Amino acid sequence: MDLLLIRHAQSENNLVWAQTGAAVGRVPDPLLTPLGQRQAAAVAQALAQGRYAAPPTVLYASLMSRAVLTAVPIADALDLDVQGHPDLFEVGGPLDWSGHADVPRRPHRGAGRAALRELTPRLVLPDDAQPDGWWDGPVEADADAPERARRVVDSVLERHGGTDEVVGLVTHGHFSQFLIRALLGIPSMTGWVDILNTSVSRFSNVDVPGRTSATWINRVAHLTPDAVTD
Repeated sequence: MDLLLIRHAQSENNLVWAQTGAAVGRVPDPLLTPLGQRQAAAVAQALAQGRYAAPPTVLYASLMSRAVLTAVPIADALDLDVQGHPDLFEVGGPLDWSGHADVPRRPHRGAGRAALRELTPRLVLPDDAQPDGWWDGPVEADADAPERARRVVDSVLERHGGTDEVVGLVTHGHFSQFLIRALLGIPSMTGWVDILNTSVSRFSNVDVPGRTSATWINRVAHLTPDAVTD
């Protein structure tokens, strides 16, 4: 079994940060910018054309709207369902936060079932997705993200281990740090791995103990130079 980590395309909050260097003006569940929509279309085309080796045969996505919207063109290009995964969200979870450092971060419920289904009819929602949102927990601490990443990897192995599936996970930049560690058995890191918008990272032999290989990390060959963003 192989696994592809795909970061979501540029979101409205990414654009706020790119323009101001701060989070002030962010929203709890941002959509994609026009650039983000083009990035998502580009990675979908590259995957469908086999430019990143075998394309996904199964596709999971975070329930944050920016990840679902990134998964939509991939699913359309490959004729796949988008399986909403309740543990693929960004570190911290959905946040009701102004972006000011002195303002407390509060949890947000995320998009409700109807709003998520409006993003694509291909989305398969888990039971966690309720009419008023899919998240009912607190603001997640960074220290809790490694265990959640392990749960994601374990759930993928339980469902697809021992097969020839290529599992695509559309997720987030910060959480990808913990997924990479979980996949490679790295307890902790003092540094950071660049994970750009719509970058593709491929891991082979994920279901073979001791043989998992990071074939590549953070490829964005499908993007033109002016479309590469953090």
